[in-house]
Amino acid sequence: MSLTLAFASLTTPVISCPSGSIESECSRANVAQKIALAPDRVAKIADTCLYDYGGRCGVEASGRIDVPERGGTLLWQKLSLAPRDGPGAWMVVLIARDAAGKTALAGFAESSGSIGTPDLVSSNGERSLVHVTGTLAGSGGGNADALFAGEGAAATWHQIDIGGWYDEGGKLLPKGYWLRGPADFRFDEMFAIVPVARDGDGNCCPRGGQALFDYSIVGDRLVVDGMRFQPMQPVGDAVEQVVVRPKPPRY
Repeated sequence: MSLTLAFASLTTPVISCPSGSIESECSRANVAQKIALAPDRVAKIADTCLYDYGGRCGVEASGRIDVPERGGTLLWQKLSLAPRDGPGAWMVVLIARDAAGKTALAGFAESSGSIGTPDLVSSNGERSLVHVTGTLAGSGGGNADALFAGEGAAATWHQIDIGGWYDEGGKLLPKGYWLRGPADFRFDEMFAIVPVARDGDGNCCPRGGQALFDYSIVGDRLVVDGMRFQPMQPVGDAVEQVVVRPKPPRY
């Protein structure tokens, strides 16, 4: 079997620790503690790094997203980070600010490859969802996407684990097929399209077809509600779809 679909998730080791060295280890909590929320720092979000990083830090972009359903605004900052002893990385920082001007860390995302800017993909009385696209460095075709959810009028934001479904989703495919990224997430519809490889495929070109996953959010996790597999068939043959509904998760 060749390379499988790779995801950066909440359990993935931090890429850019506060020390600024790739040799050091840290937790996500360590990074969060080094993201400044003081009003004077947040006021300079357009040109001053909010992350107190031991290497070089530069602001690539910044902006705001109005989220009236959550009673406030999301401020965001995209950073380029260069450690003292290794390859660079990217980080997006999200700051929630309420109507009174009080700020709180909504979350952060990072990638060794590329990272996009936050996009409010869904917002209603129950929940708001912000998606940050991202890819991992290398030829593996991995995802570094991040999803943040805000709930309630007080705008309590948290990050959703969007990588934990992968093992479960891969088991829904017929024998001889496996997921091969990157996944194309459509969180406005809670849906994703994932290329599928078959045994014998090389690293570059999956030829097994595609899997279409339906999701829901349970707690802080993305879970699979169903999968439709469209295998690649020779020209002229009909495409036979395989529809699978997993068993409900037990809690």
